[in-house]
Amino acid sequence: MSEPGTGATADRGSGGDGADPGWTTGVGTVVFDLDGVIRHWNDDELDEVEVAHGLPARSILDVAFGPDLGRAATTGQLTYREWMDEIRRRVVAVHGPRAEPALDEWEANVGRVDVEMLSVLRRVRAVTTVALLSNGTTRLRRDLHVLDLLDEFDVVFNTAEIGIAKPDPAVFTLVCDRLGSPPSRTLFIDDLVENVEGARTAGLAAHQHTDVDGTAEVLARWGVPV
Repeated sequence: MSEPGTGATADRGSGGDGADPGWTTGVGTVVFDLDGVIRHWNDDELDEVEVAHGLPARSILDVAFGPDLGRAATTGQLTYREWMDEIRRRVVAVHGPRAEPALDEWEANVGRVDVEMLSVLRRVRAVTTVALLSNGTTRLRRDLHVLDLLDEFDVVFNTAEIGIAKPDPAVFTLVCDRLGSPPSRTLFIDDLVENVEGARTAGLAAHQHTDVDGTAEVLARWGVPV
């Protein structure tokens, strides 16, 4: 794993000076993750809401993205409504009706946009195709609309609609096929290392986002002036 900001070639994971015979330099398609890159969740505020209603912090989150519900929601096995109803059922079963107000606030939350990364995204889109690949629920497009992000991408890939979620390499292959973009000409940006590794397994260039400057530097070395 290369350190953030060491450049696109190093992000391919070859080490040394970053040279990689499978790497294609120059402007290509850029695929962004949503959560942790373009959108951030106000988890600390939600923690306070849960505690105020007598729940341990992250109680709802732990249920929502446990090993069964999280994967079911992000691969479309459950609709958003089915997912949220099951979260409510499980949380109320443990904590009682006092959990309902916290659940209401948790459901209403859509996070916040990272305006600096949005600015980077717009500069990238001015010179090349920009896509979104998110492990989303069936509510993703509604969230994008509420956040005024729906028109910021040329293509939106929601894993709940596709039926395959990151980090499965198959979802990256599918995205490249639908974009008509060879993996070696496609840069994927995500905050989670397992998703970055999944993209690399599929042959994409990939960068783990940790901050705006590091990601901007990688994009610049990829050939996108940001």
